[in-house]
Amino acid sequence: MVYSSAAELCEGFEQVYPPFHVQLTMEIIDKRLGPVKAKAEIAIKPVKSKGYLEVLVEELESEHIFADENGSIYGSFGIDQSIEIYDEVLSIIPFDEIIGKGNWTELVDASIRVEKLKEQLGKALNEYQFSDLSGKYKFRKRCTITELHLIG
Repeated sequence: MVYSSAAELCEGFEQVYPPFHVQLTMEIIDKRLGPVKAKAEIAIKPVKSKGYLEVLVEELESEHIFADENGSIYGSFGIDQSIEIYDEVLSIIPFDEIIGKGNWTELVDASIRVEKLKEQLGKALNEYQFSDLSGKYKFRKRCTITELHLIG
């Protein structure tokens, strides 16, 4: 399908690229924390007013990350929380790279390949701040996506 205008693109785009789910395993970089499993819904949406497509995490929810009182500086702050990210934009694709071109799906598909998503999600997660239960202390923990697969 070749889109000839922004209006046409925005109108039918959800049928071409419905949201899809991914399952990922993260390694949180802390001496005692093992892998954390999470599920995310990724969407590709046209932003008409700005003239581009967004590849975004509509929702990402993890298992709880718990640090006990022994062997971790975080434990003394009582951290026990899940990672929840909503509407985190991973990348954007300008309309002018899509409109009037027949091979534009290759461009979109390239931005949602597993390796690309791993890189983008890893970046988003590394911006995430963990906080203690009081909300007074904030920490950053390095997250690495160790496994990611698309759920049919």
